[in-house]
Amino acid sequence: MDFPLANTYGARSELFLQSADDYHRQRHRINKRLNKLRRNLNIVTKDTKNYKEKCKENTISAENYDMDTAFGDLSLYQIERDLLYAQETRLLLDVHTSKSKERFLVSKYKKALKNAHHLLSVIANEQDQYKVLEILTYTAIIDGSLAVTKRKYGDALYSFSVARCSLQFLYTHQNLPAAFTKELYYDIIDLVVDPALKVAALQTKSSTISDLAQLSKEQVFSNRGKLSYLSKAIQIVEKEGPSYITPSNEEESEVLREITWSSYTAKICSNEISLAIMKANEELKQVVDSDTSSYDSALMSYLDAISFQEQEMERSEADADDAESQEQHIVLTYLKYNYLLLRIRRDIAIMKDLDNKAMAKNNLSRQKLLELWKDYLKVNDSILDSFNEVKELPGIANDDDIMDMIITLDVYFQIKKQMKLAQAYLISNGYVASLALVSNCNDLIESVKPFSNADELKGNLPKNSDIEDLKVKVNEEKSKLFILASYFKDNGESAPVGSKYLIDEVKKFPEYSATQLLENIAPLKVDFEPVNVKPVLFDIGYNYIKYEGVGERHFSKKNTDEPMRENVSDDSIDRKKGGFFGLFGR
Repeated sequence: MDFPLANTYGARSELFLQSADDYHRQRHRINKRLNKLRRNLNIVTKDTKNYKEKCKENTISAENYDMDTAFGDLSLYQIERDLLYAQETRLLLDVHTSKSKERFLVSKYKKALKNAHHLLSVIANEQDQYKVLEILTYTAIIDGSLAVTKRKYGDALYSFSVARCSLQFLYTHQNLPAAFTKELYYDIIDLVVDPALKVAALQTKSSTISDLAQLSKEQVFSNRGKLSYLSKAIQIVEKEGPSYITPSNEEESEVLREITWSSYTAKICSNEISLAIMKANEELKQVVDSDTSSYDSALMSYLDAISFQEQEMERSEADADDAESQEQHIVLTYLKYNYLLLRIRRDIAIMKDLDNKAMAKNNLSRQKLLELWKDYLKVNDSILDSFNEVKELPGIANDDDIMDMIITLDVYFQIKKQMKLAQAYLISNGYVASLALVSNCNDLIESVKPFSNADELKGNLPKNSDIEDLKVKVNEEKSKLFILASYFKDNGESAPVGSKYLIDEVKKFPEYSATQLLENIAPLKVDFEPVNVKPVLFDIGYNYIKYEGVGERHFSKKNTDEPMRENVSDDSIDRKKGGFFGLFGR
């Protein structure tokens, strides 16, 4: 009995009841639960012949409930059993109409409403006002369903309006157990209340049928004394949240009716979404670019507005035409676009804080510096992910100005990421890797287009001047790293950054012993290696200079079957030696 709507509609939603047979089986489960409760409470009526006279359930009072809340559960499940029977009958009527079944349906709703009134008298002393409000909401739904069945649409409009306002109030204030979520209240609105409200509004020719939230507030506000037993529900809601039953007056308060974004204009379908957007825009004005904590309220407000818009789109998906659906998608894209840009601005502020933290400490160790830069790169990756989400939003690809701006910002932060990686390689003496990253940055920045519309860049988003500054920095780093990579090894033995020799770091005095100090003052030991020289000139001269007294030259025999001539004349030898390299004079 702690959560009446969760124990009834919540149990139904968990079982995914669809057909008449599903409701029939659930009704039998409730019957078994009722029999168990009767036995536990010792109120079983054995004299079935005189059941109406001797039935103990009709004599349950507030005193019984004060002693044991299970008496309230008994009445609640009796109502639920009748409603399940009514829903089962309604589904059968959809297949085959029958006057007898229609009368039976009305009788079940009447019986459920009678038991609901009895339950309200039983819980008269209940201190938990949210529990009482759930019972009153349950009763309002029964009363509205009976009125629709009897075609009394004016009464149905009021009852379902009370139920809708109460469910919205419960969504904000009631805390459900872990087994259920607050979406249960909106599920009841979407599946039970709103369809009946639309039918009643059409039959009564209401002027605000397009905005059911406004319609329900108007009905509750103007007819609050129409049903006395529902007046308590209005009092509970009005005490803690009067805005849930007070219709908005356009003359007294300006409500945002449409939004203009890029080249699109779209109408806002409900006051609830309008107020959420206005709240998000007001929170946005309170954001301070350098204060990372100031972004939280605005980000949460945009998320709430996105959630309201998505829920509204799900509700009206079946009834909305193409034009209305397109306008709703424009509003959703507008909210997501502003949320993502604000999240990017928050991440930029975090990156600047990390940079300032690294620069503020001169004697920061390499490990600590690398840890800070690792966090920096994580935030940078988050920014790049946000840009990818922006590119995937509907309509962004069709807007050339916004798309060019997003691409430029995306490339800008890709360069920032690679420049930070290059710095990390630099302090680790990885000059070649650092130079490769900076060279790639140079190629990227040459292709960056300047922003055509600087007015779109709000807050701390990069401007054209930031792109120019980054271009200068990339060129400077490239020149410096080219020199370092050309003259120093990657292993750090001769590197001026992080060198082991004292002469390269005169401001630091490491904890060396006397022997280690002498060995590491400067690189005194230089190893020379001999270079093998080939006597090229001697080879050239040997081919054409004739040495006297040497005698005949002997040639080795070739491994062929034909023997070489043994007697070679001196003239033929001289003739073969003639000419430069033996090529000329033959």
